[in-house]
Amino acid sequence: MVRRGERRGAGGRSARRGLAAAVLTTFLPVLVAVALLPGAADASGGSGAKGTGPTTTAPAAGATTAPPTTAPAPTTAPAAESTDVLTANRDQVLAEVATFDARIRTAETAAVEAQARVDAAGAAATTAQAKADEAARSAEEAADQVRSYAVEAFVRPPAQDALSTMSIQETKDAAYATDVLEIVADRRRRVVDTMVAAKAVAEHDRAVADAAARDAQAQVDRAEEQVASLRSARAAQARLASQLDDRLDQKLAEAAALRSVDSAAAKDLTAQEVALRSSGPASSSSPATTTPTTPTRPSPGTTTPPRAPTTTVKPPTKPPTTTPPPVNVPPLASWSDMTKAGGIWVHKSIAGQVSALIAAARAAGINLSGGGFRDPSEQIALRRAHCGTSDYAIYQMPASQCTPPTARPGTSMHERGLAMDLQSNGRLITSRSDPAFIWLAANAPRYGFYNLPSEPWHWSTNGN
Repeated sequence: MVRRGERRGAGGRSARRGLAAAVLTTFLPVLVAVALLPGAADASGGSGAKGTGPTTTAPAAGATTAPPTTAPAPTTAPAAESTDVLTANRDQVLAEVATFDARIRTAETAAVEAQARVDAAGAAATTAQAKADEAARSAEEAADQVRSYAVEAFVRPPAQDALSTMSIQETKDAAYATDVLEIVADRRRRVVDTMVAAKAVAEHDRAVADAAARDAQAQVDRAEEQVASLRSARAAQARLASQLDDRLDQKLAEAAALRSVDSAAAKDLTAQEVALRSSGPASSSSPATTTPTTPTRPSPGTTTPPRAPTTTVKPPTKPPTTTPPPVNVPPLASWSDMTKAGGIWVHKSIAGQVSALIAAARAAGINLSGGGFRDPSEQIALRRAHCGTSDYAIYQMPASQCTPPTARPGTSMHERGLAMDLQSNGRLITSRSDPAFIWLAANAPRYGFYNLPSEPWHWSTNGN
């Protein structure tokens, strides 16, 4: 039979061994927790903080890394106009208009697609940021619990529990106390494990959020390039529209001067140029244009998506109702400045050149005749009837806005007496293969006259 004292001694030794194990398992998690606390604090910090947790961590279940969004290279801005609209033939101008229309459509499509990518990337960044913030809060809550354990271990060291347990004489009571300490230690160990896992999740989610934010920023940069490309394309289109207006002015003025030489050719020229301007891009005074907006740069936590391109309605351009703007009226000539040279009315300053040119052509077997000066007062009267009575309507309004379209005064070299519409043997020179044109192309520059490429019959002192 074992004596009571021996049984008590054996129970005491068992209790002490259990106590030692319990003290070790109770105190160790606190030490680990204290070592990990700075890392936990980093995990709950800003997006730029870096944790000091385990080198290799597994992402939490359901956590995904945002894949980088790819986007096509931004559409480059349209190149400078390749065609001189003022001097090109109609087919060349139509081709230029078609090219610009295609560029605008491409740029508009690219801008819309870029805006959609910005919206998607911004939403992904917002979602990832919210997830990272939630993970950081979980890590901070676990860290708070571990801090409280560390404080408790400092204020009441586990040795005190060991001493009080060692004073228990009954084996049953000592074993119970040991079990309690082991339960407490296991609970604290689980809290530490939770903190470590939460820290790993926070680091992973923060990395995902940072990647999503970088991708969103990249999409914004690409979208801004697309919008800049679209604006450049529209600016180029507006310049083309302005050039078409200038061309229409010149052609209508030419048609007015040509009417005295070949009324059928003048009528055909007018109809073709009006149709060409109508098929071209809208001018800056068109009723409605689509105005692209610069995409908003998304930032983490932003919930408002960037705005899509908006459409703004512009009222048609109207003549000023108050004081009209200064009018730059080109210097025009009058009949007193003109004289006849070779049967053509031209400015006195070029009469000798014209006479010499016609004489040289006659010597080469080519009979030149035609029309020259056109009184500007006739054009002013037409503008007043077709466009309006204000200075703006007469001298500045684009010809396309008049009914019927009417050239502005001063847009033709004929109104200065410095241009001629030439006939050969009584017929208008309408082809560059005409013998008269071939002779003129080779000889007229020697007399100071140059051809307007789109009009074989039109020769002036500057080619306009």
